[in-house]
Amino acid sequence: MIKNSLAVILLLVFGYISHQYLTEGQERYRNAVSGNIHEQHMLANAYWQQGNKTNAYYWWERAAQKGSVKAINQLMAYFPQQTDEWLSLAAKAEIPSAINAVAKRELNSARFSLASWLTRWEQKQTTWLDKQRSLLNSFESHGQCDSTLAVIGHSDAQKSEYLRVLSALDNSEFELNWCSRWVVDGALECTLKGERDRAECNSGEQADYQIILADSGIASASSRQIVLTEHSSRAVIQHEIAHWLGLADEYPMSGVLAKRFCQGLYQHKSLNVVVTDSTEQGVSESDIKALYQRLPWQNSLSSWKDIAQHTGQYWVLGSDASKHKVGLFKADTCNAEEGFQAWKPVKETTAMEQHATEYWPKVYLELIEAQSETAN
Repeated sequence: MIKNSLAVILLLVFGYISHQYLTEGQERYRNAVSGNIHEQHMLANAYWQQGNKTNAYYWWERAAQKGSVKAINQLMAYFPQQTDEWLSLAAKAEIPSAINAVAKRELNSARFSLASWLTRWEQKQTTWLDKQRSLLNSFESHGQCDSTLAVIGHSDAQKSEYLRVLSALDNSEFELNWCSRWVVDGALECTLKGERDRAECNSGEQADYQIILADSGIASASSRQIVLTEHSSRAVIQHEIAHWLGLADEYPMSGVLAKRFCQGLYQHKSLNVVVTDSTEQGVSESDIKALYQRLPWQNSLSSWKDIAQHTGQYWVLGSDASKHKVGLFKADTCNAEEGFQAWKPVKETTAMEQHATEYWPKVYLELIEAQSETAN
């Protein structure tokens, strides 16, 4: 009797679960037929997982026709031979998120040049597309510029990185009056050199400044060329641009670079770092005054006494951070070169020491601006 009762109970339980499963499936199908975009997409996913490509295609297409970004992405991924059709669906949907998704996909495609990409999307109005057009207009359209910038890649698939560079410049705190252009150089060659695998690239393009988009290596800067990779963030781009504007690294330079820079053999005008002999002994008043006179940020100080402290017996270099926001503070630039000490204007960690901070002290921006005015 007990066994029979258990059998009945188990039959009822499994029957209820089966009924619930079927009901959920039927409800999803009914909602999909009724036009629910989410359910159409989920139903297509289920069919695809079952290996039923025909039904998956049908329901993704129906969802895509109503502007489902996820469905459009799935169709492009699994049925790329019909890309133009999916682009047409996104355009007809007039849904900003769908338009942006497809426009971004094209931006990363070598099939379209920057000019043709702009033409294809010129009639579409979304916040993101308007921003891209505004960036290009800001840096490409005006004729009165202080410097020309060529951003160079080996393929049109990198044109999205060009816009990322322009966005980094546009969102920086630097006042730049530059004219830029996008260049595809099929003959572009890059090699990795040095202990940190810095990418060195050669291009015949003529411009005041070059930004090269390399496939590998780490970002680096020389007097007229910056090399970036696809992993270079906005903070990295701004850090490298700052080198062009006269700022030096405040983190420990590699041994080779430190030797050249700290011994004064490096052709780099540094606005934010000065170098002295390292000494734990006292310095003379005349030496402090001489250092004060050659500080690029001298105008931000009130007296030579701002950059040194008197111990009661002798003077030592370095400002009292409790009294001075701008002064003379130790930097790590020359740590690899024995006998030298680097100094910077502020105590805080800046973007020239750790780019991720994106901290640009006011005194740094003033130094850059003053140098720019002098150059002009």
